[in-house]
Amino acid sequence: MRKRSISVVATAVAATAALTASVALAGPTVTGPDGNTQSIEAVISPKKLPKKTTAPATLKVVTKTATTTAANGVPSPAVKATIDFAKGAVIFAKGLPTCNASVLQNVSTEIAEQKCGKAKIGSGVAHALLPVGAKVLPIEQKVTAFNGVPKGGKPTVLLHTYGTVPFQTTLVLNGTVINYNKQGYGPRLEIQIPLIAGGTGALTEFQVTINKKWSYKGKKVSFISAECPTKTLKTRSVFTYLDGQSLEALNSQPCTQKPEPKK
Repeated sequence: MRKRSISVVATAVAATAALTASVALAGPTVTGPDGNTQSIEAVISPKKLPKKTTAPATLKVVTKTATTTAANGVPSPAVKATIDFAKGAVIFAKGLPTCNASVLQNVSTEIAEQKCGKAKIGSGVAHALLPVGAKVLPIEQKVTAFNGVPKGGKPTVLLHTYGTVPFQTTLVLNGTVINYNKQGYGPRLEIQIPLIAGGTGALTEFQVTINKKWSYKGKKVSFISAECPTKTLKTRSVFTYLDGQSLEALNSQPCTQKPEPKK
């Protein structure tokens, strides 16, 4: 009986710790004058990273948009997102094949990967709401991330979304990466977001995980690398909506400094 009690307590403690860690990663939800709400979660893994030297990493980003005022539950759609990632993060795309956004328009995920599979850097899922008559239809789409053709010498990220329920829809989000490196942040991703059905629909959740690794000049490299200079990796995002309003959402995660790799 005592062993069982210890086991139950241990399980409860582990579950509580996992829940606490999950909550700590999620950024607070902010609300704008138009009733739109916004949050962002950016998770870099592994948690243990060198203090001064970048190491290969995986990045997961989740954004959520909702409304407190729209009667049908559809928020004003976002048309642009500017995301500043942690100062310890680095984006590297040398030696990686690229994909042209034009070949991703109006095609399925399967065809997109046939055309640009070598440039694929990650995947995820998106959810949207679309009013049709008196109903609001939920839409789920598969997200595929590709390394785009550089713009002005800057890396680009293409986010292809595709779904068939309740009907076939395709969106291509085009993002450009710049070296912001201010206010404790590092790379900045500026994303243009196309409208759904002329702006009547809206993305409500978008999540993507970037985990691409390859060899460049005989060395293993990663699209995302990171270090842990201050034991905290913070993210800032500004979303601009069709109605002209904008919201700033923040997120941070703890990181652990591990010994520097031997040279």
